[in-house]
Amino acid sequence: MAVNVFHEYGELLDCHTCDEKLREERGHDKAGIIGFRIGRERIFRCPLMLITPLTYEYVKAFSFYEKSILPNGKGWQEESQKYTQAMLVLDSEFSKIRNKENKDGANRIKHSSKSN
Repeated sequence: MAVNVFHEYGELLDCHTCDEKLREERGHDKAGIIGFRIGRERIFRCPLMLITPLTYEYVKAFSFYEKSILPNGKGWQEESQKYTQAMLVLDSEFSKIRNKENKDGANRIKHSSKSN
């Protein structure tokens, strides 16, 4: 779910920019009045509240992983098993989203060229 939250809301949600009114409306501490769509689900809590601090750190680390920058500065075999597993899971989930976007984009192009 964390991958979907970051994919759909990325930089749009930032706890530091929310005042008390926004925190209440977006559902920071309890159900709010603004709904957020995560995949096919609609929730009334700030999506960032669904992500644990450790998961958040792994998602941040993933961008470095994609650039072949590893925490220990050596090969992947020097990384912890937990880190390696987290990166494999994140890679798989982000790949699913990218593949779906590519497929959807190809379908839009195919359908729009038929209408011309």
